[in-house]
Amino acid sequence: MNESEEINISNEVNSDESDSDELILTAAQVIQIMEEAWSNEKFAPEILPHKYEIVECILGQISHVEENLSNLINDDLRRSIHQMELDRLRYLVSSYLRTRLEKIEAFVCCILKEEDERASRNKLSYLSPSELEFAKAYRDGLDQHFTDTLKLLPAEILNNKIWQNEIITPNLDAFVFAKAKSQIEGVMIERDEEFVDLEKGSQVIISYSNISNLITNDKVSLI
Repeated sequence: MNESEEINISNEVNSDESDSDELILTAAQVIQIMEEAWSNEKFAPEILPHKYEIVECILGQISHVEENLSNLINDDLRRSIHQMELDRLRYLVSSYLRTRLEKIEAFVCCILKEEDERASRNKLSYLSPSELEFAKAYRDGLDQHFTDTLKLLPAEILNNKIWQNEIITPNLDAFVFAKAKSQIEGVMIERDEEFVDLEKGSQVIISYSNISNLITNDKVSLI
């Protein structure tokens, strides 16, 4: 993969307006964004805004390089080096997508409820179109499974509606290891409103809920 090769991707702005820009990134920059997205998704307790364009871009590059590798002989050293890099990128993408699917399965009702709220406010979806389709199908399957199971329970349990309103949610107060990507002032670290300033490159263990907005705004990364 030529890391100096320029790639065009769509850059959607997370605002009330449906604006979009075109970004021109090198292959190395695309990989760096993918690595950071994977790390953030891995350590964040909730699902984060999808990086669908980056994933599609890397998958396209993988297919392109695979075609070029087919023209090299098996004992060519370049083939082995490029193959190892392709394997690394495949793992990166598959692990990222698998992590997101695991969160969807664990918190499907919570995630879909938040997606409906974003849609009502004309906010961008955190799920890609395929993820949203999967989430709805998964929820419908769960509903059907519970409906079939509950038919076997005593009537007094079925008449108790409290459990039906219970939604499993991620623990947003979980502590995470974060790294500041720029100078950040006034980060709250305690519930009693104790604030600190973070220098660029500084690392801190902090409650996720205190920096979740900094992650979505690309000011902090999780490590």
